[in-house]
Amino acid sequence: MNEESRVLAALAEGGPYPVDFDDDLHRRLMGALNHRASTSLDLGVLMRHLLRRWMLRDGRAVPVDVQADVSKSLREVALVAGLLETVPNRWTASTWSPDWLDADGAPCDGAALAGTKAGLRFHEDPLVADPFFAELTPFEKYRTAGQRAACRAAISSPEGATVLCMLPTGSGKTEIALTLSARKKSGVTVIIVPTSALAADFERRFREHYAQMYPRIKPESLHFAWTSHTPDSVKATMKDLIGKGQQPIVVTSPESMTRSLRQTMMWAAETGRFRGFVIDEAHLVSQWGRSFRPEFRTLADFRRDLLNRAAEYRHDRAVTLLLSATLGAPEMSDLLMLFGEPGPFTPIIANALRAEPDIWIARSDNSELRAERVFEALAHVPRPAVLYVTAPQNADEWADKLRARGYGRIAVVTGETTGGERTRVLSQIRADSPDGVAIDLVVATSAFGLGIDYPGIRSVVHACLPETVDRWYQEIGRGGRDGYASAEFLLTAPMDRDEAGSLAVKILGSKKSAKRWNNLWNHRTIKDGTDYINLESTTGVGKGDYNRFWNAQLIQGLVELRQLSRRLVGVDELHDLLVGDDATTSDWVAVDLISAELNAPGFWNTQWEQWRARESEHSRTALASMTQVANGSLRACDGIAEAYAPDSALKRVWADRLRWMKPIGPCGRCPGCRAAKVAVQVDPPPRPRQIWATGVALSEGLRSFAAAARGHHGLVVLVERPGENLGDALAAALVRDGVQHIAGAFAQLPIPPLGVPLFRDDAPLTSENLAPVSSFSRFGAEDSVSRSWLARRAAPRRDAAGHDLVDVLLVPDGARIGGTEIGREIPISLGATALELLRKA
Repeated sequence: MNEESRVLAALAEGGPYPVDFDDDLHRRLMGALNHRASTSLDLGVLMRHLLRRWMLRDGRAVPVDVQADVSKSLREVALVAGLLETVPNRWTASTWSPDWLDADGAPCDGAALAGTKAGLRFHEDPLVADPFFAELTPFEKYRTAGQRAACRAAISSPEGATVLCMLPTGSGKTEIALTLSARKKSGVTVIIVPTSALAADFERRFREHYAQMYPRIKPESLHFAWTSHTPDSVKATMKDLIGKGQQPIVVTSPESMTRSLRQTMMWAAETGRFRGFVIDEAHLVSQWGRSFRPEFRTLADFRRDLLNRAAEYRHDRAVTLLLSATLGAPEMSDLLMLFGEPGPFTPIIANALRAEPDIWIARSDNSELRAERVFEALAHVPRPAVLYVTAPQNADEWADKLRARGYGRIAVVTGETTGGERTRVLSQIRADSPDGVAIDLVVATSAFGLGIDYPGIRSVVHACLPETVDRWYQEIGRGGRDGYASAEFLLTAPMDRDEAGSLAVKILGSKKSAKRWNNLWNHRTIKDGTDYINLESTTGVGKGDYNRFWNAQLIQGLVELRQLSRRLVGVDELHDLLVGDDATTSDWVAVDLISAELNAPGFWNTQWEQWRARESEHSRTALASMTQVANGSLRACDGIAEAYAPDSALKRVWADRLRWMKPIGPCGRCPGCRAAKVAVQVDPPPRPRQIWATGVALSEGLRSFAAAARGHHGLVVLVERPGENLGDALAAALVRDGVQHIAGAFAQLPIPPLGVPLFRDDAPLTSENLAPVSSFSRFGAEDSVSRSWLARRAAPRRDAAGHDLVDVLLVPDGARIGGTEIGREIPISLGATALELLRKA
């Protein structure tokens, strides 16, 4: 009996209800029926979700029979939740299409289709896994070309490099971090995350991964998260394993990385055991680092210290990986400034408008009307759902109102929520507890998206105006992460704009900044010729919760204006600085003055004010765009696309590598598109150019072979005669001599030299989809040879570091490139002759 049949039978027969379902909705509804704490409204909304799923899928009403006691509960909320009892104990549901959403009769609860074939919206671009990826993960395919390019860059970039990856949600960024961690057999890769709950979620995923890869390992014996909730005994064990090179991954926060883990990581760098530095949600370096968590900004200083320490002890420097699904031009420029040196710095950009969410927008004339619309929406949209507000106080108020309306399976997550509570919510929103304890609705601030990552959220409702399109799109992105349909409802009221404006980045003016700097500098501590500033200092500047924030922001601004250089303080230094002081009120940073302009007339009134104005202008512009989206003067998909458009400065640096940074619209799923009758767009994931430095110079053997085989500008064309079947032997010989990318049909993959990654494509390559390594493509009789190879033959090909590359084509006798005959206008060598040359080399 399939799951749907079991659900129908259980509803008709009554409890106890089975909960061993794979489908989230089936499990969620059955658990709610079992659990006494579930309210009638909880049950009604879930029942509506189930009925609407089947109605939308089948295109007709699908009546369902339920037990009498269940019907009794449903009757209490039928009017609120849009349920219809056609005959006693037989139920169906009405289409929800309110006039205030300008739906024009279209169903606004279409996300109920999730879980069906018709509701699947994320279209993978499955590509054969490279051998190293298939070995590291249980996957035989990459999800997208963007994931493939990022993994290839992570494993082949030179030591000390930085790879920035901007990929849509669902592209498999966790596997990119795993790839980086596998560059060497021993050592540690650190993954920086913004919240303890996200660290716990990463730990769960890594436990599952290693348990799957190594069945003899007990998952509970593996520890990856280093947070305030990690027991001291576990931290001691992790430190010991880091020292031995046996702790492959540590997931932690910026604060822990730059404080409690600082010395451990410096020791790892000294001994050559620090191999990877990953920042997940890298946009927060700008968005949070400039406001309430300056430690995000100091990660760049610590990375520099770690790389310098490794180089000092003659070890390879760690590769840095910056991961995000949402990076606008200001954030990307910021990351380039902070992490661009030492280079190289490589962007892998494969952004695209998400296909999962349907977007609905409505403005209300007052708060009371907006509240009624929110209540109506939450009674009709699929579960689980998130109600976003701006401030923690708003979240508590909304939660109280919703409980008063009859919801019981509800939780609140804000920036004030403890890590333990976040973990509980993460567990219960999964609805996989045998006793049916679950959460279907979360009232949250933006802190929810970065602390609880559950892929099955169906509906997102905003009872606020986000201060940026970027924040809004990130929060929309909490829904549909499993690739199925989701829905977004942006429901605003007049006072929202002032509340959003209050969240803009605030920077002290020139007079207050100058006074604060003079007091910090005049009360600095000098030891062994080094100047130390205490960010917790209140001397001469007054006390308050924001004191450290203003001090940290001031130092950061002066670093960006190239007036100071900053270095984090080591454990040994800290011990000396805390003598006679209270450790709980000290946070030291070492600084060096690198300019005399701080004391020059007009510095604060000119350079500081100009920097302040630039930062403030970005906030104003971002809010203006979000306001236009909310009031309908800017189409939502256009607003989203513009939020991620590269600016002229970035284009000068990276040119066509930013081709896929700005998503391509229109979407067909937002109010503006529906009004213009734009068809729903289903675009395949983008295939970014594979351009990065590899640090591998062309081998002399491959260079000599290219010349002997009549190669032109590094392009060699070999001919395979009928019956020769030379592909496997040529691939093995060429890989031995330095080719790292093979494509086409092979009976057996060649084994590359130890520590050298091999890239593999099923189909023969064109000159546009080459990785930045030397390649070998085998063409069969049914394969056409792309005309693009003619352009490749006209010029040398080099990687981002300037190294020459060789490309070898093995084509059937009589093949053509475009209209050009191979062997006449294009010089060739016989494949058999080339194989002899390689064997003799």
